Formats: sequence, C-alpha cells, structure tokens
Amino acid sequence: MTVAMRREDSVIGAGCATGTAQLRILDGAKLRLWRDGATLRLTIENERTVLKVAILRAFPITRPEEWFSIRDGAGDEVGVLRSLDDLDSESRKAAQEELERRYLIPTISRVINVRERFGVVEWDVETDRGRRSFMTRDLREHVIRPSAARFIITDIDENRYQITDLYALDRRSQALVMTHL
Repeated sequence: MTVAMRREDSVIGAGCATGTAQLRILDGAKLRLWRDGATLRLTIENERTVLKVAILRAFPITRPEEWFSIRDGAGDEVGVLRSLDDLDSESRKAAQEELERRYLIPTISRVINVRERFGVVEWDVETDRGRRSFMTRDLREHVIRPSAARFIITDIDENRYQITDLYALDRRSQALVMTHL
C-alpha cells in the first residue's frame, strides 16, 4: 500500500489493490455551518453547498474534541475537520449543538445504589440530566475505561452513561462503583 499527501488540496490518498480511498482534510476557515430548521447545512467556500450534513466524532471516547467526520445526507464523507476551534463562532456553535444531540451521554455525579440479581446489575444514579435507573450485564464487555478514573457504561438498552472522574465522586459512590466494576 502507498500513502501520499498533496498539500495543495489537503487530500491524503491511500492506494490499495481494491481501489483508491481518499481522506480529505477540511480547512475550518473555509467552512460555514448553519441550521435551517432541524437540518444542518454546510458551505465550503468557493466550492459547494451541502444541503444536509451530519457531524460525527472520529474518536468519540478517546479524543472527543479532535477529528470530526462531516458527511452528506447520503452518509458519504465530505471530509474531516481537525478541530471545531478552526470554525467561525456561528459555525462552531451549530456544530457543537449537533454533536450534543448526537452524543448525549449523561454524566453520573452520584451513585445512590447498585445491586446485582441474577447476573443483572441494577444502577440507581444521579446524573447531570436528573436521577436515572438502568440495568447492565456482562460488565467486562459493556464498560469502557479510557483512563484510570473515567468509565463509560452501556446499559442493556444500549444507552451510555459516563463517570468522568471516579475520584471526584463521594466516597460511598466510589465504593459502589469499584465493587461492581
């Protein structure tokens, strides 16, 4: 496989036996994102307007504030953006709102109770979105630990909850988490 980068158009091409794939790195200074009703739209300066776009995090767990895939309404990638900081303030706000809708992950601030019955762990927690109850099973497969103090827990309905800093929780909450994770 060969990899080449052409600086003039910020495209990284990777030729392979099955074809050529290209990754286009977008210049945030040339992008304008805005919302038209419920639809997010994109204009690339001196190039084109995309009437419906979605923004996805390339690394939602390990680097949520870096590298964003911008896709058109058909799901095809328009390009990737290194940082929202490269956008003007209005575009950045529209992008952040879109990401908040897509990646709604309540943050657990207190663990009220955790109990295990018949292989299912029942959680009663306080989050930044209010009190929640959820169930998990097979914690080894449904808990991600991106760092020593951060946990992302996926419940049986595939909803995600996060503990951003285990050591910021009260001692009782810490003990309940460590007992079950």
